[in-house]
Amino acid sequence: MVAVYVGPALLLVRSSYRAGWQLPGGGVRRGEKPEGAERRELADEIGLAASALLPAGVACGIWDGRRDRVHFFELRLVELPKLQLDNREIIASRLASPSELHRVVLTGPVTAYLGRRCDIGAR
Repeated sequence: MVAVYVGPALLLVRSSYRAGWQLPGGGVRRGEKPEGAERRELADEIGLAASALLPAGVACGIWDGRRDRVHFFELRLVELPKLQLDNREIIASRLASPSELHRVVLTGPVTAYLGRRCDIGAR
């Protein structure tokens, strides 16, 4: 998953098959490295070409009834380019300020990522 920051705001996306807002990203294919997978997913799902992604840790947990290992990356942008949602998997997007994140229904992996960060948007 990629935490895309525009200033202090965090880009959240909503998928067609999961309740709650999440970070863009997806599965790693056989032989693919996590960073490569996330660059591919950003391009496929929201039309965002990413420069170098900064590693931001790994979380393991049981989400949506299955054990998963999620690699997190961060991308910092000065402004958000026009996104091209695939409208198949990703059906909505929004920028959320740090104060809004506490009022939004988030998926488990996003909550795990944010729980690791005490300084959301401060870097």
